[in-house]
Amino acid sequence: MTSVRRPPTAAPSAATTRTQAPAAQTTRSNQVTQVSRAEVLNRAELARVRSTQPPVAPTPGSWRGGANTEVGRAIQTMRSRLADVNISIKGDTPQSLFDRAILDNKHVTNEQLVEMSKVTLEQLATDPKDRAKVLQKVPNARELPVHKFTVAMLSAVTGIDRAKLSEACPDLGLTGAPGTPLLYAAKTERMQRSTALHDFTDYMRGAGVKGMNKAVWGVENRILSAIVSAAGGGRY
Repeated sequence: MTSVRRPPTAAPSAATTRTQAPAAQTTRSNQVTQVSRAEVLNRAELARVRSTQPPVAPTPGSWRGGANTEVGRAIQTMRSRLADVNISIKGDTPQSLFDRAILDNKHVTNEQLVEMSKVTLEQLATDPKDRAKVLQKVPNARELPVHKFTVAMLSAVTGIDRAKLSEACPDLGLTGAPGTPLLYAAKTERMQRSTALHDFTDYMRGAGVKGMNKAVWGVENRILSAIVSAAGGGRY
């Protein structure tokens, strides 16, 4: 049987190998270039998105101390208690007014904040005789939005139950004072908001936290600070 011999396959020439090598290198180079361009574009797009986003505002009062400090823990607790309050007066909720006028007020000290967190219901409660006078003049005092607004602020800071605080202090949020001819529910939201904040600071003053009226209104005296409040003044 006669066998058929196949001619040997010729090896690629050196010239062909040299031609293929640069082609492969060019392909790899193009791939790297495409990846680099994509990476640059992605980074540019990320930078553009970040530049158009508004800056993140710091948490109110965070400059006073970290979460592991006494004042930091007190602030976190106070703000968390206001998270579910949806009352709004003159564009402010109890939390936004508290944040701006108290927490971010440079005149209010860390010591005052910690001291306020320890105030008790007995220190704030209105005299029973005055409660009767309040409800005689303003029978629905406890139902007013400004009353609930003020109660929410004081409750958040002290931890006192809102219902108990409302029961003990029906005059919270009313303009004027029990036992005087001047005691009424303010009609305008500007006056209601001002009254709520002044009641907050003045009740704290009455509970023994010294300097709260002065920190917010510039004067500690109860009557003078109320005048500043009614006139639209304040240091916040």
